[in-house]
Amino acid sequence: MHPKRSAACGILVVISVLFAASGGVQADTSSTGVMIYNVGHRVNDSNFVDVTSQIPALGGTVLEGNPTIKIRFDSPPNPDANAVHGVFEQLGKAKIHIVFPFDEHIQVIHGVLKITDSAGTVSYLSPGDSYFIAQGTVILWETLTPVFQKSFYNFTHH
Repeated sequence: MHPKRSAACGILVVISVLFAASGGVQADTSSTGVMIYNVGHRVNDSNFVDVTSQIPALGGTVLEGNPTIKIRFDSPPNPDANAVHGVFEQLGKAKIHIVFPFDEHIQVIHGVLKITDSAGTVSYLSPGDSYFIAQGTVILWETLTPVFQKSFYNFTHH
């Protein structure tokens, strides 16, 4: 199997297992289908699921720090779908080497993130900033604040 395909299928399995294991309760959709995130204000994480043990399956290797990673899906992940979206939270400063197992578009809600791409280009993202990172891209992810939150939309290529 092609390496990218294997990683892509793996991330869908991880997401589906996380959703099923939590009883599906982390999805948070409003009755109108509209969700608003206020830049600079943390999203309540009481219904987030801890996915710290899944960092390797999500493409990451922790180089420094001891982060806790939590996710909330804004709509239930579908194991047959290629896309998922929600809110990601990292507690604890850390430096993580990541090979992205999916395309990802994010907007920073709270905290500061430093990313370094494979060419050595350094970028700092703070509330309101966004990025797009293509599946298979390698970056160094470094949170510079004790709490970091982002909204995310991930698309996995098969």
